Amino acid sequence: MPKDSGTAGFTIVEMLVAMLLLALVGLTLVRFQTLQLAGTSQLATTSLARLEADNRAVAFAATIDAPAGPMRGTSDNGGLRFHWTATPAPAAGDSPLLQDMVRIDISVALSENGAPVATRSLVRPRRLSPDGSL
Repeated sequence: MPKDSGTAGFTIVEMLVAMLLLALVGLTLVRFQTLQLAGTSQLATTSLARLEADNRAVAFAATIDAPAGPMRGTSDNGGLRFHWTATPAPAAGDSPLLQDMVRIDISVALSENGAPVATRSLVRPRRLSPDGSL
């Protein structure tokens, strides 16, 4: 029996449905890639902010006198400008060893009054001897 030539192949409606499904899959993949890139960018920014907070903590640990009051500043790291604040406070605790200690809370943000991206706390003596010993 001869094959009916009207039943071979796909209809135009079937082709349009297949193209629509492929387009939806493609858009989903593009959206996923966009979210992945945004997450990677945010991770890089957070890592740089943490490095900047660590740098500030090391700088405050190396100075002879701990800051007496709040300090602010800006610095560039990894092509980004960071705004940092350092706030000294008495070290918490009742131990006699902590009486001469100060806690320095450091926060790093992307804008001057923005939310902190990274924070660090440092406990150190109020004053180091000039040779760096306690």
